[in-house]
Amino acid sequence: MKTKEYLSQAWYLDKRIKTKERQLDWLRSHAVYVSPKLTEVPKAPSIRRSPVEEAVVRITELENEINTSIAQLILLKTEIADAIRSVNSMECETLLEMRYLTFLGWDQIASQLNYSQDYIYHLHRKALGLVRVPSI
Repeated sequence: MKTKEYLSQAWYLDKRIKTKERQLDWLRSHAVYVSPKLTEVPKAPSIRRSPVEEAVVRITELENEINTSIAQLILLKTEIADAIRSVNSMECETLLEMRYLTFLGWDQIASQLNYSQDYIYHLHRKALGLVRVPSI
């Protein structure tokens, strides 16, 4: 795996978590419209779940997926932070942390470091060359 791909894993996982959170918000907002069908005649127990049960199960499953992904993201960010600390250049470490741990855009990084965007790109190439990617 190339250095940039390795460092970008957290960004992609964060985007997937945000997507799942949007799905969860949608499910929660629409679950209130799901109602059980009530009849006066009792039925034999069914193997199929009611629409309400289905909604609750799907919400619970999605919440569990999100929690698992968040735990993975925390571990991944810790691993990436360790790799970034191996660079031993405060300037390069700062740029890599801003880009790959806080997910800032190039313009934001350039502004906060008070550098030109061209210099940020140059520094980024240099920093990537200094990162030691762990063997997988």
